[in-house]
Amino acid sequence: MIGGATAIEIVDDVLAFDTVVRRTAPYLHVLSPRFYTEKFAETLLGWCEADATWRLKETVLFRQYELGFSDFKHCAEIQGLWHPDVLARLRDATSRAFGVPVSGRINISGHKLVPGQHGSIHTDNEPGETHRLVVQLNRGRASDSGGNLVLLSGPTTADMSVVFKQASNSAVGFGLGPGSHHAIGRVRTGTRFTIIYTFLSDAATDAKYNYFVAA
Repeated sequence: MIGGATAIEIVDDVLAFDTVVRRTAPYLHVLSPRFYTEKFAETLLGWCEADATWRLKETVLFRQYELGFSDFKHCAEIQGLWHPDVLARLRDATSRAFGVPVSGRINISGHKLVPGQHGSIHTDNEPGETHRLVVQLNRGRASDSGGNLVLLSGPTTADMSVVFKQASNSAVGFGLGPGSHHAIGRVRTGTRFTIIYTFLSDAATDAKYNYFVAA
């Protein structure tokens, strides 16, 4: 896909993100029903299904498999994921969606959850991290398969506000802060894949963020 293609061709091959809806409850978040092109979404999902290097991570808040795409720069079929022009367009589109400028320092990671895994209510309120996009990839998940992303107005299950369907290639974005409560329901059947984009503040200088790439 990269080859001798122009920057515009590469971006158009990877990124759609062409329709965005803003909602304010329980806090500002954005929805996109079509994040990648259909072709790239299929390529990336197939890669996620076939890759054998997912690493299990367990904390008091969640249990899931993870990977960081900075470890896979040798995988030619998904190189468009981190192409500078793709990330630049993503930065600009995300800024327009939220109505505020976001940084070109972006980390891309993947999550895989299998039956029994979930994410408890948390905020991801990390110093220096400003916004997150969560892109869902799957081959169809029934409404009772579990693993839905949930936004909450507070830190308890009684504060549940929005439950998102797991439409493949759809995305949810939200700002990160002390009020960005969210959770992932326990997966009952099948496998739940998501691609996570985290935007870092330009002012953050902590060395732990050296894996962020610049758009």
